Amino acid sequence: MAIKKKILIDKETKMKKYLFLVLILLPVILLGQAGYGEISIPGDPMWEEETETTEGTHWGMGGAVGAVTIDNQTYSQIRLQPELQVWKFGLGLDIDLIIDAEGKVRKEDWDEWQDYVNKILFLRFAQRNDPFYFKVGSIPDYTLGNGLIFNHYSNMTLYPQVKNVGGYVGINTHLSGLGFEAYTHNLHKNEILAGRVHFQPLAVTNIPLLEKLRVGVNVGIDRDQYGKYEDKDGDNIPDVYDKFPKDKNRYLDTDNDGIADNDDIDINGNNILDHPSVNPYVDVHFPGIEDLGYDLDMDVTPDSAAVYTEKDEVLVYSLDYQLPLIESERFNLIHYGEIAKIDGYGTGMIFPGFSSKFFIFDARLEFRNFGDQFLPGYFDRQYDQQRAQVRHIISDGNGNQIWYLTTKEETLKDVESSLGWFGYLRANLFNIVYAKIAYQDMYGKHNFLGKSLWASVTVCPSIVPKLKEASVCYAQSNVNYINFKYPRNENANILGRLVYSISDNANLVGSYREYYTDINNDGKIKGKDEIIETFTFGVEFWF
Repeated sequence: MAIKKKILIDKETKMKKYLFLVLILLPVILLGQAGYGEISIPGDPMWEEETETTEGTHWGMGGAVGAVTIDNQTYSQIRLQPELQVWKFGLGLDIDLIIDAEGKVRKEDWDEWQDYVNKILFLRFAQRNDPFYFKVGSIPDYTLGNGLIFNHYSNMTLYPQVKNVGGYVGINTHLSGLGFEAYTHNLHKNEILAGRVHFQPLAVTNIPLLEKLRVGVNVGIDRDQYGKYEDKDGDNIPDVYDKFPKDKNRYLDTDNDGIADNDDIDINGNNILDHPSVNPYVDVHFPGIEDLGYDLDMDVTPDSAAVYTEKDEVLVYSLDYQLPLIESERFNLIHYGEIAKIDGYGTGMIFPGFSSKFFIFDARLEFRNFGDQFLPGYFDRQYDQQRAQVRHIISDGNGNQIWYLTTKEETLKDVESSLGWFGYLRANLFNIVYAKIAYQDMYGKHNFLGKSLWASVTVCPSIVPKLKEASVCYAQSNVNYINFKYPRNENANILGRLVYSISDNANLVGSYREYYTDINNDGKIKGKDEIIETFTFGVEFWF
C-alpha cells in the first residue's frame, strides 16, 4: 500500500513538472515581446518623442518567458503583452505570471483589485505634440520642460517588484501656442505629480525668430517621500522593518524569536526573565513578581523603529523657454533656458543652453548656476529608489538595532552653490555602435553634490552571427566626486542587456540591473542586503 502511494505521489510530481514545462513552452509558440529595452540618460530625447505612431488598425501579441529575481528569490516568469491600436488609440496589457519552484503563481500579484488595474501596460491616445493626448500605464521616460525638475523620470524603476499605473494628459492649441499637461506616477496613490502650462507670447507679432519663442511654467511634487515603503497594517511603521506587517499592534521583535516585544517576557532573548520596570508585560503575565526575590534582568534595551505619522512632501517649480534658431534637414540649433526652485531650499538656473542635431551626432551644452541646497533634475531616473532609504544601525553599547528612514530631500542641506557645465553627446556609428555620454562638472566651495556621469554603449554587431544587441549603461549622479574606487554606491546603478536572435521573429534576451542602499551607513556597499539585483532572462518575440 505504501509502495502504491509512493508511485502515485511520484506520478503527481512528474505531472506537475510536465504541466509547468508546458506552461513555459506555450507562450514561446504564441507570444512576443513589446518591452522597453532602450537605455536612456540625461540629455536624451524622450523615448516617445522619437517613436512615431502611425494611424490605422494594428494588433499583435507580445510576451516573454524566462526567469526573474524578486527580493533575492528566483521565479519563472511568463509575461503576456497583447497590444491593439485603432486610429490614434493604443492599448497594451502586461500580464505577468510569476511562478515559484512549486509551480504556483505568486499570490501577491493577484490578491487586490489594484493588481488587476496594474495589468494595464498602457492606454494612449495620440502623441504629446497633438492637439489632445493622454497616456495611462507604464511611463518609462518622462521629462518636463528642459529637465531641471523631471529629467527622464521613470515609474518603472522598481519593476517588477513595484508596478505603477501612472499617466499624463494634455492639450496643445493654436491660441498663441497655449497648452497644458498633468502627470501622475501612480493613479492609485497620486504621490509624485507634475504639471505644465506653456504658450508662445510673441506668436502674433511675426517678429523673425522671436515669434517661435515658447515659455513654460512647471511644477513637480512628491506628496509623501516615505510612500516608497508600504505600510499594509496602517501602524505608521514601514513594512520594510515592521516585524509584524499584518498586525498594527505589533512591530518589534528584538530577539527574533517570533514573539513581539510587547508580548515577550524575555525581550533580548538571554533566557532571563525581564524586570517589570523595563518590560511592563512581565507584570501583566506575572503580577507582583518583582517582590518575590527572583533574579530579574534589568539590562534590557529593545530595538527601536521610527514611526512616521505625517507625510513628508517636497515641491519644485520652474520657468523655462525654448527658441529655435536654425531649422533645416541637416542642421538645427535651439537655444533654451530654465530657472527652478526647490520649495524651502535653493534655486538653480540653466543659461545659456543649446541643443543641436548634425551629421551623426545629437548634442547639448548648457551652463548651470545652482545655489545652495539645489539639485538639478530632482525627479530623475533613479528617484523612485532614492526618494527614501532604510537605515539600520547597531548600537555599539548593547547591540540593539535602530531602524529609520532618510529621504533624498535630507541630502539637500549638504549641497553648496556651484557653477559649471553640463554636456551630452550621442553618436550613431553606421547603425552598428550607438554611444552616449553625459557629464555634469560643477565647481563650488567645500563639499557639494554637483557632479554626475552617465554613459552607455549599445553594439549591434552584424559581424557576429545572431547577436543583435549588447548594451551596458552606468551612472553616478549627484555626488561630490565620481567614485571610481567604489563604483558601487548609493548614487550609482548599472544596467546590462543582451539580445540574441533565435529566429526571424524571436530573440533570446537577458538583462541585469543593480542599484544599491547603504543600510549600515558605512560608506561601502557589500552583501545581498545592500545590493539590489534584478535579473531577467527569456525569450521575446512578436507577430
